[in-house]
Amino acid sequence: DAGPMPSGAPVAPAIAPHASWSTLSFSNGQSAAWYDTQARKMAGFMPQMYAARSASARTPNLLYDAYPGLRVAGANTWMTNKPVSAAGFDSQRGITRVVQRLGDVELTQWAWSPFGIDAAALVMAYDVTNLGTAALQDAALFLLINAHVGDGAGQSNGERLRWTGTRFEETGALGVMQYVPMPAPTAHAASPDNPFVIVRDGGRLQNRDDSGVRDDAVAGFEWDLAGLAPGATTHVALVMGFDSSVNNAAQLAATLAQLPQEPTALLTAERVQWDAFFAASKIPTDLSADEAAVYRQSMTMLRMGQVRGRSGAPDGGDGQVLASLPPGMWNIAWVRDQAFAVDGMLDAGMMAQARAALDFWWRDQAGRGRYVCCDRDGGPWVGQPYALSVVRYFGDGSEETDENGQGPNIEFDGFGLALAVTERYIAATGDQTVLTAYADAIFQRTADVLVSLQETTGSSAGLLRADSSIWETHWYNGGKQHTTFTQATAVRGLDAAAQLATRLGDATRSARYRAAAASLRQAIADHLLDPTTKILRASVEQTTNYLDAAASTVFLWDALPVTHPSAAITLAAFDAGLRNEQTGHGYRRNDDGGEYDLREWVSVDMWLAQLRYRRNERGPADALLAWVTAQARLNFDVVPENFDRVTADYVGEVPMLGFGAGSYISTIAQRGAVTPIMPQHDGEIIDPPVADGCGCRSSGKASNWASPWLMLASLMWLTAQRRRT
Repeated sequence: DAGPMPSGAPVAPAIAPHASWSTLSFSNGQSAAWYDTQARKMAGFMPQMYAARSASARTPNLLYDAYPGLRVAGANTWMTNKPVSAAGFDSQRGITRVVQRLGDVELTQWAWSPFGIDAAALVMAYDVTNLGTAALQDAALFLLINAHVGDGAGQSNGERLRWTGTRFEETGALGVMQYVPMPAPTAHAASPDNPFVIVRDGGRLQNRDDSGVRDDAVAGFEWDLAGLAPGATTHVALVMGFDSSVNNAAQLAATLAQLPQEPTALLTAERVQWDAFFAASKIPTDLSADEAAVYRQSMTMLRMGQVRGRSGAPDGGDGQVLASLPPGMWNIAWVRDQAFAVDGMLDAGMMAQARAALDFWWRDQAGRGRYVCCDRDGGPWVGQPYALSVVRYFGDGSEETDENGQGPNIEFDGFGLALAVTERYIAATGDQTVLTAYADAIFQRTADVLVSLQETTGSSAGLLRADSSIWETHWYNGGKQHTTFTQATAVRGLDAAAQLATRLGDATRSARYRAAAASLRQAIADHLLDPTTKILRASVEQTTNYLDAAASTVFLWDALPVTHPSAAITLAAFDAGLRNEQTGHGYRRNDDGGEYDLREWVSVDMWLAQLRYRRNERGPADALLAWVTAQARLNFDVVPENFDRVTADYVGEVPMLGFGAGSYISTIAQRGAVTPIMPQHDGEIIDPPVADGCGCRSSGKASNWASPWLMLASLMWLTAQRRRT
């Protein structure tokens, strides 16, 4: 049941934070890979981190699997058969660490995509430690790699492995993969001498220099461990790189050679890269140990989620920030998600990354601005040339929108959000070159577009035209609506545009944007507040069952004052109608009732926490932040898209970036930035004089959760929900 529990019904105890996620995802901004702690192996490697470069060029997963094995006292074991005793990221860097044990031998596995080179690359390093009291006898470390760079449905037809003297080179229809072992292995094996079968059956690997052209070629390596002393550790690594052209094999080899050629130096170099990144950023000093861990890991995810091209070879996709990392399906750059990511970057002092994201948005790019006119009814989509995508981007930077039976998604909320974070960046850095370089895109093709989208007549006068908005309801058959979230983003964007115009000395533009924002604020008060309950509705069109947590951004971004009486009323309605009673934590995104809607949305939890911090309601804000923090701490410190509405397990895409890591960082920032604006006295909230929906000033008044308005709103909402159920 989507509604709240009836009054007097027993309330289940809150579910405790717990581990529920098994995948460690990482990237160097070019390629992406992931380790599966349940399957106990590397389970994926993508040569680009985004889902598709274009409509006709999806990014393949080139790695079926890769994993180590051990031979101890003459007995072989593939480590996929042994439990993981510890797993996570190395001090919140983008380096994974997995520990397993076989008898008295401990195997620590490290994996990362190196930021120090411009390549689709993966490093797997292994520390083998003898915890016993005698030197190892008849012992070895094995490594199996099954890449799929060939043809056919499984990408495994027509592959060939050849040993060059220092590395294996695997070629196929998709390109060339190179495997560089460090130090030189005792043996290098390849199909048809299947390394998996040989080790499984207790054997040792034998050298094979050429697999011949065959289907599903598999490579294997062996390093002898005999004589490893008690307490001693040996270090092994394998560097893996890919290029889509077999003609670039020599260039790929030269690029991989830029990395240190010794296992411990490899790991040290990558740690140095990450430590320099953290040193250049901004981490609050008042965080708890748990908050600091999740904060750092969130910064790491934002860095790894941003596409970077080859040095000296700029690419149309450079700078875009994906909504999530693979293996999830949201490794796509939405304008909206990227805006929340940039908000987080700015709060964390990641200024170089924020600037790269702004450059991606504002620079002219082929394949953008395709939805000016017209829909099937002859009406406009956007209505005039525009700079940003109406939804999201392909990996090459061109515009993408998804379609279903209700047509495409056409969303206006990204326009305002992009303007807002652009102004935030300039205010934080003083760097106005982004404004002077992209003035046409920022003003004529974004801010002016927002003004043009305001309706001047009719029942929704003053609001932006209907769109698909944040929850992507598509265009036809009632899908597009005058959504409250879009109106909030437009106010935020127009306020920012006015300030940007002022920075350039353009008083005329600044005045026009301020007037448009004022008109929009008035329209929100006129059209989107329930006339009876004063609850802020999801849209003009939704007059019943209209709760939408995204509407809270109206108050968060001051489209209506945070002290407006309807803010407390709306939050009370969310508590009554969107709170997740089954787990005892968090909120659904809305009351529409679909499976996706019913999940707990971490971004919603964070937005509501931010709003409550702004309202000086620290108790509920702290509880939401503590819940998300505790969950993340038990799930590799990463923030997900959703929690399951019944079990509170991680669901959706993980890690989530703008809607996860970015929102988490911004919530911490909002908590630290709070100057109490509503002093609390004995449970009452004292509102200072504020402008009401008419722009009039009203005197301050005391209000609390038992006020007549709040009681009426909650009663009416609960009554409506009971009628539904």
